[in-house]
Amino acid sequence: MDVHFAAKPAETPEPQEGLQGEGQEEQALAGEAVQGLKLLMTKICEADPSTPPEEALSQAPDATGRFLPHEGQIPEELLMTQPQATFEQEVRPASEREELLETLGPQETAPWTFNRVAEAVGGNSYQDLTQEVPSEQEWARAQDPQQEAQPVRYRMSRKRPNPRLQETEPEDPEEWDEDGPEPSQPSVIRRTASYVGPKVQETKGSHWWESVPESAWSAEECSFWADSQQAVEVEIPLPESRRGQEHMLKNMEGFFVSALKRRAVEVCERKLSEEDKAKFREAKATEVRNFISAKAFEALPANKQPDRSQAVGMRWILTWKVKDDGGVKAKARAVLLGIKTPATNTDPQQPLLCREYPDDMFCIPCPEICESMGLPEGSVTKLKRACYGLVDAPLEWYKTIAEYLQDIGLTRLWSDSCAWVWRPGGPGTAVRGMITGHVDDFLFGGSVEDQGWTRILELIKNRFKWGDWDQGSFVQCGVQVDTIPEGFALSQPRYLDTVDEIPVSTQRRKGLQDTTTPQERSQLRGLLGALSWYSQQTAPHLSADVSLMLSEVSQSTVQSLIKANQLLSVERNKKGHKLLIQRCDNAKMQFYAWVNAASQNRVDGSSTQGIFIGAASDKLLKGELDTVSPISWHSQRIERKCRSPGAAETQAAVNGEDALFYARFQWAEIVHGNVNLRYPAETVRRVGGCLITDSRNVYDKLQTEMLVIKGAEKRTNIELLSVKEAQQTSDLVLRWVHSEARRECGDGLVLQDEVRLENRRGSRDEISETPQGRGPAAATATAKRDL
Repeated sequence: MDVHFAAKPAETPEPQEGLQGEGQEEQALAGEAVQGLKLLMTKICEADPSTPPEEALSQAPDATGRFLPHEGQIPEELLMTQPQATFEQEVRPASEREELLETLGPQETAPWTFNRVAEAVGGNSYQDLTQEVPSEQEWARAQDPQQEAQPVRYRMSRKRPNPRLQETEPEDPEEWDEDGPEPSQPSVIRRTASYVGPKVQETKGSHWWESVPESAWSAEECSFWADSQQAVEVEIPLPESRRGQEHMLKNMEGFFVSALKRRAVEVCERKLSEEDKAKFREAKATEVRNFISAKAFEALPANKQPDRSQAVGMRWILTWKVKDDGGVKAKARAVLLGIKTPATNTDPQQPLLCREYPDDMFCIPCPEICESMGLPEGSVTKLKRACYGLVDAPLEWYKTIAEYLQDIGLTRLWSDSCAWVWRPGGPGTAVRGMITGHVDDFLFGGSVEDQGWTRILELIKNRFKWGDWDQGSFVQCGVQVDTIPEGFALSQPRYLDTVDEIPVSTQRRKGLQDTTTPQERSQLRGLLGALSWYSQQTAPHLSADVSLMLSEVSQSTVQSLIKANQLLSVERNKKGHKLLIQRCDNAKMQFYAWVNAASQNRVDGSSTQGIFIGAASDKLLKGELDTVSPISWHSQRIERKCRSPGAAETQAAVNGEDALFYARFQWAEIVHGNVNLRYPAETVRRVGGCLITDSRNVYDKLQTEMLVIKGAEKRTNIELLSVKEAQQTSDLVLRWVHSEARRECGDGLVLQDEVRLENRRGSRDEISETPQGRGPAAATATAKRDL
C-alpha cells in the first residue's frame, strides 16, 4: 500500500519577520510526524495484509503498543473518507491577503493535534484486570505450551532505570491557552531512557515496623517518646573506597546490620572526652610499640613497592575492656582489613607474635605505625608476621605456640590439641607441669617450688609479651576461678546481671495461653541462650529446665515468657552459687557417669537424656561417702526417636559411656602418657570408670554373660552391645541405683526427669544398690540413715 499525504499549515498573521522562520520549523516537524504516521500504517498492513487502508488509518495503539477496545470513540473530524486520494503538498509563505483575513476572521484552532488524538483513542487509559482471578483449570491450561502460546521472556541486560526519574509528569496540554496558538516544539527532540522488553511494575517497598502487629508493642507509654521534640541519632560512617561503596549498594540492609553490630562493641574516638582520648592514645602507642618490636612490617624501597590496589589496609579497633574488678580500661588494636568483625578482648598485649608469615602479602599500616617506622603515611610495606584480621591468623598463632612449647620440652596431648604437659623424665614418669589454652587465654599448672617449671615459665614470658599473669584468683573465658583449700571454686557473679528479662505488660499477662509474637520468640530464644551458656559453665542444675524450654520456643506462649523470667530471677537470687572442684589423690581418682532419660517428654515427642561425669576416689565403689567434682554435664534431646522408656535409657547409657571413655582416656594420657592409639582401650583401662543408671532394664541386660538380641527393639539391643564391649575391654563397672533414693537425697545429686545437680559446699554422695528383696521405700530409708 502506497499512501501519500500533503500537509498545509494553518494560515496565521505574520506581524513580524521572525514568524516566517518559526512557521518553517513547524512545517518541518509536521512533515516528520506525517512520515511517522505513514510508517505506522505500513507496519499495520504488514502485520495483517487483509486490513484495508481505511481501517488502518482509523486505528491507533495505546501507550504499550497494543490495540485494545476502549470506551471513547474517534471524533468524526479525524476520520478520512478518502485515504487513497492523492494530495499535492504545497508549502509556501502566507500572502498579505491571507494574513489580513486570518486576523479579521474568527480564531479557529487546528482541527487536531497528536496529544488530542492520543487522548481520544485512549492512549493513556487501561483496563483493570486485577479482580479477574483465573480458575485452577484455566491456570493449568495456560501453563501448558501445547494448549496456550507462552509469553516471550526478555532478559534484563542492565539495571532498571531509577523509578524516580519516571515520576516526572509531562506537561498537560489542557493547561495551555486554547485561544492562543499551539506552543512551539523544541528544535532538539529530548529522548528519554528506555529499554527493550516488557514493562515491569515496580513494587512499593514497606517499612519493617509496618509489618509488626500492634500487640507486639509495649502497652506502657514511654515518657521519652511522648515528647514530639525527642529524637535519636544513629550515625554510621560510609565506606570511603569504591569497592566498599559498591558492596554497600548491593545490600544496604546487610551493611547497616553489620555496621550497627560493630558500633555495639567499638568506641567512636571523636565523641570521647579529652581524658578518654588520652587513654586511647596511650593504648595506641602500646600497640605500635608491639608491632615495631615484633618486626611485623618490612619497609620497601619506592621502586619495589607494588600498587596500592595490591595491598590490604589497616584500621584501629577501640574498645573498653572490662577488668576483673568491674572497672574498664582502654584497649586499642590495629587489624588488617581481611575480616571486618571486631576482635574480642583478650589478655595478650601483642597480637602478632606468630612465626614469620609464609606468604607474600603487602599492607598499608596505620598512620601511627608509619610514623614510628619513619615512613610517609600510606606507604606500602611487606607483612612479616600474621596479624589480627587475616583469615589464617588463628592457625598461624596456634602453630607458633605449638612449635615453641615443643621446642622447650613440652609434649602435646593426643586427646586435646590445645593442652601440653611437661614430663622431663619421659613417657611413664610423673607430670611436673601442664599448659592449656583457649585461643589466646592460657592456664598454667605446676609447683612454684619446682625450679625446672619456673624456668619454663620464664622462657614463655620472655618469648610472649602477655599483659596479665594472674595467680590464685583470675577470670578464664568468663568464669571466675578462685583457689580454696578444698580445691577450686568456679563462679560467674556478675554474668546474670547483664541478662535482661523479657518485658511482659499487664494486658499481656491476662492471656497466659496466647501465642507469642515473633519478637517475643526472638527475645525468649536470646534469654534461654544466655541461661544455657551459664548452665554449661557453672550451673549444671539449670541444664534440664533450659533444655526443655528451648524445645518449646517455636510453640511458646505468654506462660513460657513468664516462666523464663522466673528462672532468671531465681538464679539471680543465688548470689553465692559456686561450683566446687575438689582435690583428690591422683592414684585413687576414678571417673563416674550418672545417666538418666525421660521418654517422649518434649513437645515434639522426642526424649531427653541427662549425663553427668564426675571425678571421685574409689570410695564410692565401696559404698562409702565421698566428694564428687563435676567434670562435664549436659541435658539434651536424644537424636533418635525412642518408642519406649527402655530405648531412651539405652541411648543415655550408650552416650554416657562414650563421654566417660573420653574422660578416662584423657586423664590416663595426662598422668601416665605413652598412649596406644591403635588400642585406646589399653590406655583407658589404667583409670577406673563406673556407669551408674536407674534403669533396671539396662542393668539386667548388661549383667548377663551374653547379651542376646531379641524382643521388639532389636536395634536398641545392638546399640547396647557397645557398653557390653566396654565392660570386657576397658573394665567398665556398672552400678544400679533406684530413682526414689536419688530423689530424696538432696545433699548430693538429684535426678528427676532429667539430670539436675545441686552442688553445695562440702557435698558428698554414695552409690547404694537396693538389697535383695527390699522395695524402694525401704531403700530410701536406708539411704537417709546412711547419709
